[in-house]
Amino acid sequence: MRHDRSFSIPVLLLGCLGLCGCGSNAGTAARLDAAVDAKQPTPDTNVATPDTNVVTPDTSIVSPDTSAASQDTGAAPETGTALDTGAALDTGAGALDTGATALDGGGVTTSIRGIAAVHSDYQSSAVSLLDRDGNVVKDGCINSGTGSPGLSMTLSGDVVLPSQIAASSAIALVDRGNSTLTWIDPTTCAPLRQLAVGTGFKANPHDYVELSATKAYVTRYEKNSAAGAVAFDSGNDLLIVDPSQPKIMGRVDLTPFAPTGVLPRADRAVLANGKVFVALNASDAKYGANATGRIVMVDPTLDQVTSTIDLPGTKNCGAMAYVAASEKLLVACTGDYGDTNQAAGSAVVALNLGVTPPVIVGQVAASAVRGLIFSNSSVAALDGNSALAVTMGDFSNTPPDSLWLLPQDSTAPSKIFSSTEAYSLGAVLVDAERNRVFVTDGTTLTPPLVRVFTRVSGAFQATATVNTNPTQKLPARGLAWF
Repeated sequence: MRHDRSFSIPVLLLGCLGLCGCGSNAGTAARLDAAVDAKQPTPDTNVATPDTNVVTPDTSIVSPDTSAASQDTGAAPETGTALDTGAALDTGAGALDTGATALDGGGVTTSIRGIAAVHSDYQSSAVSLLDRDGNVVKDGCINSGTGSPGLSMTLSGDVVLPSQIAASSAIALVDRGNSTLTWIDPTTCAPLRQLAVGTGFKANPHDYVELSATKAYVTRYEKNSAAGAVAFDSGNDLLIVDPSQPKIMGRVDLTPFAPTGVLPRADRAVLANGKVFVALNASDAKYGANATGRIVMVDPTLDQVTSTIDLPGTKNCGAMAYVAASEKLLVACTGDYGDTNQAAGSAVVALNLGVTPPVIVGQVAASAVRGLIFSNSSVAALDGNSALAVTMGDFSNTPPDSLWLLPQDSTAPSKIFSSTEAYSLGAVLVDAERNRVFVTDGTTLTPPLVRVFTRVSGAFQATATVNTNPTQKLPARGLAWF
């Protein structure tokens, strides 16, 4: 099952999530049944065994198609249980540079043009484009029914957006189900390029980090048990691609850098301070257990892992957010699904990247939010003093998913909003300049919407709800600046 619920997912998922998996409370079995999977992102723990009879993938470029393809009052903020001051989250004093006008991605500053929203019912997907305020500009810009000479494969039901804004004008879509990358033109919605990154197996790509116009990394979650048939077909790696062609150029093997006894399970990745940081889910071959959370640091000039950073007390880590002004990296960890005390391994961790080697400077444990489990598909920096994270409910929907504010000091976390259902809240996107927060709420118990909150005098007010896919009527799962 997909642990990160990457809505993307990041996070699927997000999945992520990713985008993006699903959660379980203490005592819940590690394997969630098919009935639950029907309302969650396609989970990673049921990823198919690599097919040894596949044909060599077509990674060649295809000719692009140039054709165009009510207010909610919400829930009042609620004070949570006391924060463990021995592990207070420290995101630094500097204001977050999210890019309401520009986003600092570790050396590349890119102006924001709008918001991309991925929608999915886990059978099909649709991508809509919004303006900075969340208004729909292009509904269903591309969807699973879109076919054109620019696409050799249509979108699956498991599509996530990159963790960071890209410098190029194209929007990259990471199709986990089909193991492909698809680039679209945000002006016309035309598919520009498509690249198969499965190289003969179900690679399950989780993220895309654009380093330049001619170089990007793709995290590949799966291992190919029958590697050797074609080039670059091992998996468990960072695939190096040239998005301008598009073409696979090489790979960075992550297997040697996984904790002992598990596979890397490379999940989300971000560019920060000139290095690429990759979160490892670090689970065994049968998805039965997770090792201690680990981040690997990659030098993109050498295409080599230069160090690993363990996150003691955590497991199954995924979503990350970089706070450029204070050089802090936030990491969300959801714990081991097979552990009867899953919450013990769930936390949001802050790393200081301004020192060598990076060090942990704060950690908010699940115990600080009433023992609820943090989703590893969503985390965001609100400002230099606080983070936003999602906790997952259970199958009874009591509790449902909730959005939390996590201060860096001894102030207790506070609940901003609760959905009506578990496994529904996905991406969290922050516009720091306008004090706005966008959250996807894919509940089936009420109409699925993107919820907009405004921070006024430190308090959050629900200011809008937006149906971002009225044509296909698919719930929003992932959000990203473009």
